[in-house]
Amino acid sequence: MLTKLAREIMSSPVITITEEQPVSEAARLMIEKNIGSLVVVDGDGRYVGLLSESRYLPEESLLPYLRQSVIRILGSELGDPENIEEVIKTTRNTLVGDAMQKSAKTVTPDTHLAKVAKLMVESETHHLPVLEDGQPVGIISRHDILALFASPE
Repeated sequence: MLTKLAREIMSSPVITITEEQPVSEAARLMIEKNIGSLVVVDGDGRYVGLLSESRYLPEESLLPYLRQSVIRILGSELGDPENIEEVIKTTRNTLVGDAMQKSAKTVTPDTHLAKVAKLMVESETHHLPVLEDGQPVGIISRHDILALFASPE
């Protein structure tokens, strides 16, 4: 049975950001590149985490859920949900390293599609960084898997 590997479905080159950059820069980059997450790297370009748009806006876009997401990012109570403008203003200067997921799942270029899909479902993630020797070489999104359904192959 033929099976696809991560290298065949990943998006590459991967868009990265460093831990020392502010969340505002991450948001700008995601909007500019029309992507849902950034792979976070250290000064040597080695993988250290993942920053997803879901860290800004959870699936449910109701204000109380947004507030809870921001609280998770900052690790503190920020007051009433009506204070969303203040929450956004405060969050802009948070460093990516403080907001990223440090324990996000990753795969290698030789990981089979079945394992990629299983990891995405089990970890409830929309993005999986693809690493080779600790360096990001691509990223797989749920959109990349959806594209397989549309493919004539």
